[in-house]
This record gives sequence, structure tokens and C-alpha cells, in this order.
Amino acid sequence: PPAPPAPAAPVAPPAPVAPPAPRLVEVTQGQTTYVREPRATYPTMSRKLGETGTVVVAVYFNADGMAKRAEIAKSSGYERLDQAALSAAMTAQVTPFRQLGGGDAQTVYLLRAPFNFVLN
Repeated sequence: PPAPPAPAAPVAPPAPVAPPAPRLVEVTQGQTTYVREPRATYPTMSRKLGETGTVVVAVYFNADGMAKRAEIAKSSGYERLDQAALSAAMTAQVTPFRQLGGGDAQTVYLLRAPFNFVLN
């Protein structure tokens, strides 16, 4: 007798459509106004050791003006100063870009913010 037919392989459902990739818009300090300005605290140990320098932090904001991510764009050469600048950058809030006539929920705004650590 003939062999019974093999069961058909299950059909996989179609893959979900990926959301559109966020659009990155670089903005300058002159194009932004802080609602909540970042305030970096000078690390005590760095002050004692005489560590100074400028840290440039790449801060990524959403269209509502909230900092969502930060990373070091240019290091001061001192880990403590870099970490203090990163922590401060994440507290920043700028005027919502939606109010400025641009952006949607998928747009990410990049601001390169300098933090200067100098001893008085």
C-alpha cells in the first residue's frame, strides 16, 4: 500500500515590519535653550589631584527635549571628570523640538555639549 502523505510543513507567519529607523538631527548650542541646565559637580578627588580639562559629551534628546542617552565625544583624559560630565548631561532638558516646528517621535537630536573643569 502507498505510504500516507507527509504532513505539510507549517507556514511561518510573515515577519513583522520593522519600525522606521530614527532620524538623527545634529543641533548646536545656539539652536537649543535649556529648560534644565546640566550642572557638573567637580569630583573631590579630581580637585585634590589638580585634574582639569574639557569633556565634550554627545547628548541625544527626544523631540520632547529630554536627554535619553549620553556618551563621551571627547575625553578630558580623566575618568572622574568624564563620568561627572556624563551624569550631568543626563539631567539636561531643552526646549521641546516639537515646539520649534520640527521633529516627530522618531527623530533624535544630538547636541555636543562641552563641560569645562577648571580650578579657581
